[in-house]
This record gives sequence, C-alpha cells and structure tokens, in this order.
Amino acid sequence: MPPFVLVDGSYFLFRAFHAVPPLTTSTGLHTNAVRGAISAIQKLMRRTQPTHMAVIFDTPEPTFRHELSPIYKGDRPSMPDELGQQIPYLHALIRALGIPVHMLPGAEADDIIGTLAKRAEAKGQQVLISTGDKDMAQLVTEKVTLEDSFKEKPMDVNGVFEKFGVWPNQIIDYLTLMGDASDGIMGVPGVGAKTAAKLLTEYGSIGGILENVDQIKGKVGQNIKDNVEGIAIDHQLASIVCDLDIGICYEDLAIQDPNVNELRRLYTELEFRNQLQSLDHPNNPNNTNNKQSNASLQQAPATAPIETEDQATLTSVDDQLGQANYHTVLSAEAWDKLLQRMQNASKFAIDTETTSLDYRVAEMVGFSIAFDAQDAYYIPLAHDYESAPAQLDRSSVLTQIKPILENPEIKKIGHHLKYDAHIFANHGIELQGWYFDTMLASYVLNSVATRHGMDDVARLYLSHLTTTYEEVAGKGAKQKTFNQIEIETAAHYAAEDAHVTFRLYEVLDKKLKVHPELINILHNIEVPVARVLTSMEENGIQLDLQFLDQLGEDFSKTMQDLENQITELAGQPFNVSSPKQVGEILFEKLGLKGGKKTATGQYTTSESILEKLDHPISALILDYRGLSKLKSTYTDGLLKQANNDSHRVHTSYHQALTATGRLSSTDPNLQNIPVREEIGRQIRKAFIAPEGRVLLAADYSQIELRLMAHFSQDDALLDAFRHGQDVHRRTASEVLNIPLDQVTHDQRRQAKAVNFGLLYGMSEFGLIRQLGFTREESQNYIKQYFHRYPGIYEYMQRTRQVALEQGFVETILGRRLYTPEIDARNMMIRKAAERAAINAPLQGSAADIIKMAMIEVDKMLPKDQAKMLLQVHDELVFEVDADIADELTPKLAEVMQSVLEISVPLLVEVGKGNNWDEAH
Repeated sequence: MPPFVLVDGSYFLFRAFHAVPPLTTSTGLHTNAVRGAISAIQKLMRRTQPTHMAVIFDTPEPTFRHELSPIYKGDRPSMPDELGQQIPYLHALIRALGIPVHMLPGAEADDIIGTLAKRAEAKGQQVLISTGDKDMAQLVTEKVTLEDSFKEKPMDVNGVFEKFGVWPNQIIDYLTLMGDASDGIMGVPGVGAKTAAKLLTEYGSIGGILENVDQIKGKVGQNIKDNVEGIAIDHQLASIVCDLDIGICYEDLAIQDPNVNELRRLYTELEFRNQLQSLDHPNNPNNTNNKQSNASLQQAPATAPIETEDQATLTSVDDQLGQANYHTVLSAEAWDKLLQRMQNASKFAIDTETTSLDYRVAEMVGFSIAFDAQDAYYIPLAHDYESAPAQLDRSSVLTQIKPILENPEIKKIGHHLKYDAHIFANHGIELQGWYFDTMLASYVLNSVATRHGMDDVARLYLSHLTTTYEEVAGKGAKQKTFNQIEIETAAHYAAEDAHVTFRLYEVLDKKLKVHPELINILHNIEVPVARVLTSMEENGIQLDLQFLDQLGEDFSKTMQDLENQITELAGQPFNVSSPKQVGEILFEKLGLKGGKKTATGQYTTSESILEKLDHPISALILDYRGLSKLKSTYTDGLLKQANNDSHRVHTSYHQALTATGRLSSTDPNLQNIPVREEIGRQIRKAFIAPEGRVLLAADYSQIELRLMAHFSQDDALLDAFRHGQDVHRRTASEVLNIPLDQVTHDQRRQAKAVNFGLLYGMSEFGLIRQLGFTREESQNYIKQYFHRYPGIYEYMQRTRQVALEQGFVETILGRRLYTPEIDARNMMIRKAAERAAINAPLQGSAADIIKMAMIEVDKMLPKDQAKMLLQVHDELVFEVDADIADELTPKLAEVMQSVLEISVPLLVEVGKGNNWDEAH
C-alpha cells in the first residue's frame, strides 16, 4: 500500500529558489522556484505513487511561538520579491495537478504536518514526510518516515539515531539544549550537538538532566542552572503541535484528476513549453487532442476551406484555439478560389510576413488570411532560398487584392494593423476598412495586464504559446530573414498568426462589449488614430542636415572643454565616459563620501548619486553625460536616420506601450528633447519646413491642470481658468495670502512647481529637493495649498480610495487605467502606485483628448496643402503651405479646443515658423 505523503511546501519552495538558476518569462516573471518545486513534487509522486497526499505551506501570520518569544525566527531575512511573486503560481499549479494544498493562518506547516501525520498513524497508515527540516525528526516512528526528496534519503527511527545520536522522542530536548539560531531558539550556552547528544544519552531527557544537574561539572552544568526558564520556553518553541483543530484528515486528502484547462493556462503564462506539450501527448489520459497532417483537401466550394492540391501542405491544430487547418497556397487554382472568398467576405484577419520589422525597408515575403477560427491560409510570394518551390507572382497577386484591401466595406482584422498598412502602402495599396486591431484591443482592455505583442496577448487570453520567430528563423547573427525560411516551416508560423489574430478578435471583442465605453475607445479613438499615425509616419519631417552637423561639432567642442575641466579637478586624465573610472576617481582618488558598490565591486555613478556629491566635479560630469546623450541621440542619431534623398526623418509611434494611453515614439524618440533648456531648443531648430511651406505647432495649454480642475471641481481652480487668470500666479497669491499683483517671479515659479508636482504626487521631500525648502516650510506650503484648494485634496483622497477598492481608475472617456500595486505590502511600491493612480486620470484624459484632436484635425486638413507630422505630448506639428498658414491657424485651434467639453475652457496655442523651435 502506498504511503500517505505530506510535503513541506515551504521547504520545497525555498530549496528550489536557491538551487535552480534564475529563470524568467518573457514578461519578467520569475519562475525558478516554481519549476524546481513542481519538478521535485512530480518526481516524488512518480516514485511513491500515492493515492493520498497534501502539500503544506506556512503563512505570513504570526503563531503562538512569536508571542512566546519576540526573537523567534527574528534573524531570518525578508522574502525576496523574486520569490514572493512565485508563491501564488506554485499554489495554483499544485492544485491544478489535483494535489491538495493546505495552510492555516497562525499555524506553521510543521504543526499541520505533525497533526495530519499523527491522525494517519493512528489509523494504521504508513506516512512519508518530505522535508529538509531537522525539527521534523521528532515525528518519526515505526509508521512515520522522513526524507529530503531533493536528496532522496529516507530516515526511519534508526536513521534519526545515526544522524543525530539521539532517538526521535529525544529530538525536542536535543534542539532545546543545542539551540537553533535560524529559529531564534537560544539553547544552553556552551552546549552544541555533541554535548546535547551525550547528555541525553546519559540522562534520557531534559527532565533527567535537570534532576541531575549538580552532577554535571564545569560551565555546562552552571549554564543549565542559569537557563532553566529559557530552557522551558525553548522546549515549547521546538515542539511540533500534533493536535491542531484543522478539520481535515487522511480521507479528505485524496489526489484528484488534474484540471487540464487550468494547467494549460498556467503552463502558458509561466512559459513551461515542455509541460504544455505534454498535455497534448497521445499517452496523456487527459488529452483530447487528435493532431494530424495531410497533403491535400477534398474539393470545396468557395465559402469553405480552399483546396490546396498536392502542392500545398495542410496541418490540423487543436488546442485552446480550437480545431483549425493551416493551408499553403501555391497553385493558381487554389489562389483563384481564395481570391473569390476574399472578394465575397464581410471580414477577415490578415497578417503580412516581411524581411524586416522596419516598415521603411521591409519587403513583403507573403501574407496570411483567416476568415474564421477553422482555417487559415498562407500565400508565399518571395521565398528565395535555393530549393524554394515556384510561388505565385507577387506583383500579380497584389494587383488582384488591391481593390479588396482598399474596399472600406470589407472589414480588416489585424494585430498591429499599422505595420501591415505600411507594408501594403509600400506596394501602392492604401488599406481601408480598418475594423479590429487585436493589439489595440488588448491595450484598451487592460494596458498593464501584459505586453501587447501577439505572443503575449495569445498567452494571456487564449492560453496559447505561439510559435516564436526565433523558433523558425534562429537567433543572433545566424538568424534568417523570412524569405530564407523554408515554406513548409514558414507557412505554419504565418498561418498561425492569422488564425491567432482571428481567435483574439473573437475573445477580445466579447470581453470589450461588456464595457461600451471601452468599445468606443477602441473603435472611435485607437483604431482611427492608428490610421492617422500611419500617414504621419509616412510623412516624416525634414531636417536641416548642415545645421545638425554644425551643432554636433559645437557639442563636441563643449564636451572637450568639460572634459578638460573634469580631468583638471581630478588631477589626472581618465575616460569620463567610463562609469568604472569615474567611480574610482570620485571615491578613491578624491575620497568623496557617498560611494556605493554594486555586486561586481564597481562603484555606482548614477545621476542620483552624483547629484548628492559635494564637489564641483560631479556637476561637470552630469553636464558632460547630458551633452553626450544629446549628441549621440540627436545630432549624430538624426543624421544617420534621415533619408538620403528627402532629408526627412520618420519616427515610429507606439500606441500600446504606456500605461496611461500616451503615445511614445522611437527611431528617433522625439518625446524626450529637453524643450525647456536652450540646448533642446537648438535641436528643435534642426526640424524645418521645405521651401514654400512653414511649420505650425498647436499645443494644449496646461491641459492636465485644466483636467485637475474638471475632476476635482475645486472652486478656486475652476474660477482661475474660467476667468483666464495666470493659474500659477493665482496659486501663489492664494497660498501665500498676498495680492495677485504682488506675486514675484520666484513665488510664481514655486507655485508652478507645486501645481505640476502635485499632478505627479510630489511629496514634502520633493518640494525640499526641488525648491530648496526646509521640511517645515514644505509642510506649511502643502498644508496651506490644500487649505486653499480643498477640492484637489478631496480628489487625491477619493482617487486613492477608488483605485484601492476597484483596482483601476478611469479617464474622462472611461478608459480603464489599472493599478495592480495599489495594495502592495512594500510601502514605497504602494506609495508609487498611489501617486500613479492620482495622475493617471489626468494624463490618460489628456491622451484621450489629443487623440480625438488628431482624428478631427485629420478630417479638416486640406491634404494637398497641409500634413500632420508629429505628436509630442500635448502638441501637434504640421507642415502647411505658407500662403494658407494664417488662415488655417485659428481653424486648428477651434477644432482642437472643441473636441471635448469639460468644466473649464480648453486652450490651444498655435505658433508658426520655418523651424520647430520658431513654431513652438
């Protein structure tokens, strides 16, 4: 008869965490402890074949032992976050495997295991306890065996004696005498393991030792006499409780059938590919998957799967996606049938395969189509490896699908449709009928639940691990471009993309329809904005390359001057660009205080460290680094990224990246030019209008403060904006209790810092740091601020509470901004989440408004005379014919100001110039 197996889950968790090398998923989730613990548990089960079993865990709540001794387990370090985040997954995975999990607040795992072991033993059941905890040796009997499953070393009654030199019924006394530093059991000074075993062998128990303590000579005897009270407490601490009222026993802990769907979900999220594949193994009794592979299909009508004949491959896949067939279209006959189905379809999912992720240089290799969740088709057009079969003519195929793709009545579904639109545009096709973008749908549903690439979204919402590009193309320097991949391999990968996209559409559309405001944001904000961004990216903006080149030379000269000053202060030459050498100069050569070393022994020289140093060299190093970054990113970077013929640079906008709905840009990043500094304005001068045109820059003025007025309904703030007052001057007047006309420039600056700082949750420390206030001045300023603006205080308190209660806050349009760390135990993390929650409705609403403006302005722009080029924070930049600029300016402002009505007027300021700096 198999044993009743009791697993010390907490031991397995910690043992695996420290034994298995760090492992993370593509989303950054740590998984080494889960992998190691589950592997050990499954190995134990295969070896022992139990019918009844339980995995027992500790809980964070204190036990009677903590009340008994304030130092009990007091020296144990706090649990690393990398481990803590894995615990819920381990619990869930064990349960999904059908294994009972048990824990009890206020009781340790040892006590639960002891209670269950004694109950099973009383019924004549053989018990195996799997643990590495020596305390558990006290539970060993003829019926109860101990083992460390990581070492597979069982320990019976004789084994306990061989290991410790005492019998199981003496283990409590043994631990009491020798102590256990990790548990806070003090023990008797001078008594170690050997002395404890010797005393117990001679006197039998602690009772016998105390009765004969006068016969024990030397310091040991005296120490026992001096510690009688401590011995009594330690004895209680070391004793495992075996009579807990836990309401379960052996019969309640039968192993159940695994929950295959839950296992699939967990394995997918944890990216346990081998385990996921095992669920579909033919020998798996839970497997209902019947994969098959065929070379042809029977004749089918145009509305059914397309016949692919002997030239094509068909793979049938059946998992959480549902039964589906993947087809490769190589023959003219198969293509004609597919084309007919495309022409008659009301909607389909489409995905392009190309030679590059950069749409500006990418060449189309093929595309895939899915009309439903049953079939997906890959049409290879330009695979050119040595043995590639004949494929359809790309030019001819694209000519045939152009009217379909440009038909707005046929709905197109895609994942990141903007990229596919660029690829089709490269071939003279303007994609119309944008209907559903699954990347944007995932983002709108929950911007922080996952990253929004197809692999991540499929993992989260379909419990499906997609085939990754690296799996079909390889990695690193030897990675193939898609045109070099064998068609049979490429076809499954490409068809899966279309199939997954269609399934994501079905799942996400259903989830979004529960929330009409989110459907509105997807269809009326995000998807139309994606179309606008496609045009903006295609447009690009012209650069003055000669100016940039000269600016780069100026930066180089300034950097050289800074380097000379730095090395003079250091007293020796060194590489200012080397963090290692900078650290050695600052903290060893100059002996400055505040140096901190990393795990590699190198000094940290981050901005926050350098700002605290009391030496002029630190400010010079910060200036040097800032200039170096600007030079590499902008003067040098822009020159490399500009098109050789047009001298225009084309940034890429990302809609599904930030938590709040804000757009971001890369290659180049135009969001981070330091516009408030002269050096940033110099860089903006490099962005110019071509001859005969000018740049217009339309900027929402103080939009987040205006939104604060709307959300808070604070009377003073509402009044200031409604009467067109300088809100920062008004703030200074209110807080300092002085007339408006007596507010100084410095007082206005301070008020401005507070107004904007509070939008981002600025603390007293922030005021001290930014404005040079004392702590008392800072406290008084904030106290007076909230006294004058009570609505803002109430908004902040209310928003924190809403975030805590429902886990998200909302923008003015109902976009949900989730706050997963709002109830974090770590105070710093929790406070950061609270600050983010306060700011999110403001920043998110500003993002909604600028997107609405982009959509409406795009409709009114005379396309042959004006182009929208850039969106940077709350600003839109246009290139327009010089002779219509003055006429267009008030129209732009009017449209942007009227996209949404809030409690105070929206104000848009429009500037004009030959370059971006002049227009801003």
